[in-house]
Amino acid sequence: GNNPQIYDLYAKLAQEGGMLFYDLTSVLSYSKNLKLAEKGYNANHEYENQINIIMAFSTTTHLPIAVDVFYGSIRDVKTIRHFIERFSCKDLGFIFDRGFSSYKLLLDLKKEKIHYMVPLKKNATLLPKHFKMEDALVYRKRAVAYCKKKNRYGFLYLYEDPSLRAEEENTLLRKVKEGTLSLADYREQKKLAGVFAIVSDLDSSAEVVYEQYKQREEVELSFDVMKNELEADKTYLGRDDAVRGYFIMILLSMRLHFKILKRLRERDLV
Repeated sequence: GNNPQIYDLYAKLAQEGGMLFYDLTSVLSYSKNLKLAEKGYNANHEYENQINIIMAFSTTTHLPIAVDVFYGSIRDVKTIRHFIERFSCKDLGFIFDRGFSSYKLLLDLKKEKIHYMVPLKKNATLLPKHFKMEDALVYRKRAVAYCKKKNRYGFLYLYEDPSLRAEEENTLLRKVKEGTLSLADYREQKKLAGVFAIVSDLDSSAEVVYEQYKQREEVELSFDVMKNELEADKTYLGRDDAVRGYFIMILLSMRLHFKILKRLRERDLV
């Protein structure tokens, strides 16, 4: 990860512009000697010996363009600062997941003129208490209401998805039944069921922002490919540079995988 030539290669792979989907996942380590491996909480909230892997994925080519390896206990936000420092192509933007909704990070990116798009957590202080939807969009046959507001981080895009509302209300009611949520809390949280918000410095249309965010699922798919099809969900390697080299090979394999997939899609063979 500290090799500047690798980041030069990543900048070349990102040359076609567009935003970068940026995500972080953890991989279990079974080596006693690996310095990178540290105890940390993974997505299943298990406290394991792990290393963290980030991946950046181009929104233009729909291919992974960068991978890096971090200590197992490092926070999401810290990895992005490391990435920006080393990435020579500064005219870029990031589409994050909820783990990156740090307001300080957003202000720093805005100051450095680096674009961002990040969904807010349900308890985010930036979410307005009252809002009125202004219009609707249709995405893959699903109708979604939306509104857009200006704030100090740029713009707040609010969306309300009726199908998602039903699912979320159902989940909340189950918690009431299990005794893990009070009825008063249910009433409060129910107001935001099916609602989600995205903060971005970009003054764009709500449709474009929604569509770009929805494409994030491709990144999740790429992690899935990495962990399952390429069996990179755990490592037995004992040296940090060996682990880094291994994941660069994984990145190149994934680029091949997605290029073949793209060709098959173009010919309607998938």
